[in-house]
Amino acid sequence: MLPTKDEIAQRPEMVYPVGEVSALAFQRYAIAVGDLNPIYFDDAAARAAGYPGIVAPPNYLTSVLGWQPGPAEPDLLADGTEARILVPEIRGLRLMGGGHDLTYGKPIVPGAIVTARRKLVDIYERKAKFGVLLFAVSDIVYTDQHGEHLVTCRETVIAAK
Repeated sequence: MLPTKDEIAQRPEMVYPVGEVSALAFQRYAIAVGDLNPIYFDDAAARAAGYPGIVAPPNYLTSVLGWQPGPAEPDLLADGTEARILVPEIRGLRLMGGGHDLTYGKPIVPGAIVTARRKLVDIYERKAKFGVLLFAVSDIVYTDQHGEHLVTCRETVIAAK
């Protein structure tokens, strides 16, 4: 049986440090994804666009799990997923991404020290031709060291029973 909305609301959020944003890291990301906007590389271009200096691509943080080494292989699930980010109702099921919906806040600048807060906001099921699918929806809110909102990612994970 799935938890009620009230039970979901009672669950704690998971807070974890992402780390300090570096220009080199986000510039490498921009190159890797083919986004060569000069505001990521050139202070003058960024200032001309209304920023205080270079900024990161707005979806950069949502593509980074963290700058720490991460869990050891024995601590990962069989599919390589980090167990701590999954809600109990979908552990052990076959998973796939169901999408991300991003809401942008303040531009991400070099030197920002980022914290992420992950909170389950909904879990529901739908019948499919081959069985039941569970949809787990979480909000991941990224803030800087001043508590300012950088980006929120509403993430949906689909699990097949």
